[in-house]
Amino acid sequence: MSFIAKIWNNGHYNSTGAGYGIKISYDSRESYFDPTWQTVILHLSGSNHPVEVNVAKPSFWHRTCGELIKKEIGIWYLRSYSPRWTRRNPPLIRLKQIDIREFFVEFI
Repeated sequence: MSFIAKIWNNGHYNSTGAGYGIKISYDSRESYFDPTWQTVILHLSGSNHPVEVNVAKPSFWHRTCGELIKKEIGIWYLRSYSPRWTRRNPPLIRLKQIDIREFFVEFI
């Protein structure tokens, strides 16, 4: 099972990768994530190291938020793309659930 998400940025395009994440839609969050989880593990395509991301925070479960935020996501994104994108047109990614709390992430 997989779903589409978007790269997210907090408005500060930091070359260290800070401030980047993955924007999960409300429907995908409700379908693929469990509020009892503390973290999820992301296997980012082309990376040898999984990334553990906190989901035990109110902002992740807020109807209009839902970002998985971690500096390593930004570093992964910046290796392949320009730090900025056209307004309201962030890069799309696919998340494929590979186990409980674990997702493989790739650019579309």
